[in-house]
Amino acid sequence: MINNSFKRYLENIHNRDSNYKQILSKEKGVRNMKRKILNIAAIFLVIILTGVISTQIYAKIKWNIEFKEYKNLPSAETKGTLKEIKEDGFSEILDVDYLTQDGIGIKLNSILLTDDCLDMDVTFKFDKNLEVNSQTFSSGFTIYDENKNIYSIHSRMHIGENTKYDNVTLFTYKELGVKYNKKDVYAIQLASSSGITQGDVDEENRTINMNITLRAKDKFPQSKKLYIRLFDPGFSMIESENNNNENKIVNAEDFSLSDAKWIFEIDVPDKFYERNSVELKPENEISGIEFKNITITDTGLNLVFKSEEYDKLIKDGKDMDSSEFLEKVQRMLYISDKDGNRYNELNIGSTENEQEYKMTLDVGLKYLDDLYINYNNQKEKLIEK
Repeated sequence: MINNSFKRYLENIHNRDSNYKQILSKEKGVRNMKRKILNIAAIFLVIILTGVISTQIYAKIKWNIEFKEYKNLPSAETKGTLKEIKEDGFSEILDVDYLTQDGIGIKLNSILLTDDCLDMDVTFKFDKNLEVNSQTFSSGFTIYDENKNIYSIHSRMHIGENTKYDNVTLFTYKELGVKYNKKDVYAIQLASSSGITQGDVDEENRTINMNITLRAKDKFPQSKKLYIRLFDPGFSMIESENNNNENKIVNAEDFSLSDAKWIFEIDVPDKFYERNSVELKPENEISGIEFKNITITDTGLNLVFKSEEYDKLIKDGKDMDSSEFLEKVQRMLYISDKDGNRYNELNIGSTENEQEYKMTLDVGLKYLDDLYINYNNQKEKLIEK
């Protein structure tokens, strides 16, 4: 007797050929669905990539336009030559008068150049129709040599503006054809510190004297020519109020006086390469610190050292009160005269080597006979190596 129920089960429900076709049909549907999903994902990916690429393209176009505008800014150029070095180390600049644009005349007066320092005296002269706040006036500057060694690029601070990016540095590199590390764009600059500070102000003659100072990371090259660019002269007007003996800026506005560039080409005579530089060492060994290099010039003393204890103090400083940290750092290591009077530290920072630091001090060769190094209550005279 035929089991009809079992037959129907085999022919309809468990039919191999029929089920195979259904499986294929479902698998095809799954594949089609997968293909649709992949196509949708691909479309989204193309949209995202197109958006990213478009953003990059537009950013590049914008950057190129801004660079072209920067390169085409009005500029005036002049040449001069350094005169004989005076007793104070400075040299007057010959054949250079005021270079004038937009009612602003700029004159380079003198330059001091050593292995570790470049110091420059500059005068700005203004037409009577220009309003200038002499208290906050400043300028940007760029200094490089004939081999495109970048001494420093220093932009003026725009107080009161929300400028996030300073393209002058990258524009200068592109203009000069200088290669640089995109992860550290300032690494190729030779100065460890640079700045422009105000000197005398003559209201009657409408002049402001400024001093530009650079300190070398290692050693400035023996440049045959120096190119000094001054740009973006301007000032800020600041409104502040005093709350609990603290001054707080409540309003500020920046005023740029010109988009022009003032370019000076200065010939450096061979006699400028006869720089005095003396290597020093402690008269007796000092425990706990290793001196890699101690040199002194007419303008400063450079001290490169390695110390595990000093390094630990620097790293522990993140958890200290700032005044406590500064006091401990200054007490651990300093240069003084025989009576204990300290010489001023200009800057200090780590080198590329582990536990190694470099300190620059404001003391020159004329104090050579009265220099003492102090480290953790140990004091030794510095003598020529």
